[in-house]
Amino acid sequence: MVTVFNILLVIVCIAYISYVLHTSLQKIPKQVLKIYVVAFTLLHFGMMAVFLYLLNQLANNDAQRFYNTAFQASSWVDLFGLGNRFMAFIIYPFAKLGVTIQVLFLVFSTISFKGFINLFELMNFETLHTKHKLVLILFLTPTIHFWTVSLGKEALLLWLMVALLKIIQLKKYNWQLGLLFTAIFLIRPHVFFVLLLSLFIVVMLDKNTSKKIKQTILRLALLSFIVLSPIFLLFFLKIETLSLAALQNYYTQFMEYTQNRGNAPISIANTTIFTRIFYLLVMPLPFLYELKSYLQWVVAIENIVYVFAFIYVIYYFIRYGCSYKKLSNELKFALVSSILLIVLFASYLYNVGLGNRMRLMFFPYIFYFLSITLKPTLPKEKT
Repeated sequence: MVTVFNILLVIVCIAYISYVLHTSLQKIPKQVLKIYVVAFTLLHFGMMAVFLYLLNQLANNDAQRFYNTAFQASSWVDLFGLGNRFMAFIIYPFAKLGVTIQVLFLVFSTISFKGFINLFELMNFETLHTKHKLVLILFLTPTIHFWTVSLGKEALLLWLMVALLKIIQLKKYNWQLGLLFTAIFLIRPHVFFVLLLSLFIVVMLDKNTSKKIKQTILRLALLSFIVLSPIFLLFFLKIETLSLAALQNYYTQFMEYTQNRGNAPISIANTTIFTRIFYLLVMPLPFLYELKSYLQWVVAIENIVYVFAFIYVIYYFIRYGCSYKKLSNELKFALVSSILLIVLFASYLYNVGLGNRMRLMFFPYIFYFLSITLKPTLPKEKT
């Protein structure tokens, strides 16, 4: 029976992937972009196979930890919590029904694939091939897929954050917005607070947003802060009392925990936030960092692409500008969220590999922002 259930789940995933791909290809006018989407699909699920092949070589990886926690748990209710516990809570029924970790990889890869396709649709399939060649290249970098195809938070957060972007684009500030924010809070509370703050900033500073919507967002922000902040401190950071001594004790323990952690550690005490932002965005790089594995070489080559992309983007906006006021709300949200998430992650970045994984929280938003704001060709200079 267990084998039959696994096979049925695989069939459902393959059928859904085929449906999503077929529907997307029908919307695409140009053959070259159809080829790109097919290649993107093969790369995405190809990276799933790579991750599964390397699974036993990646010591103490999240996917195995989530699965083992769920499989060994005696009660589903006892697993409910924030972050890692919530991930084990999600997969508990599957693990108890005998669904293998390999099949769950396929399930989560399917979720993230749908998230990517939804993002492409927001970028507009019809003009994607002519306007956004740079962005299309960036979406083919392997680690973008490597960290979203596993049994982990990134796959779910990618889908949720793209769905959030679509709601903001449509200006549907209703119960769906609250549901998405709740799911994000359960998976990564600190990301939730940043996204909520970003939405608050964008909506409150937007002159075209109605007073009613501003009041709705204000109530959501206040309620979330009052209700969820204590939950975040108690159950995620494990700070039982809100006092200066408790915060100092947490800081001391965190600094001890992060010291020389992993194969590519970063000293928080001996680096500035600007240094850690650089590490977060483009490290490791050949000749600037000692590369110890084939995986690090792959990431380093990717980062060379990112460096050239960033140089071009900086040059473009310095020379031709970009008016924040003229941006739509979802573009403002994508930009503000990306900046705040970069600052957040850089503030506690203690490992280069961790930084490479954290980028999945803001790179899709940055790529979306660039896909809309960058022109297909450089505009002519004013004379």
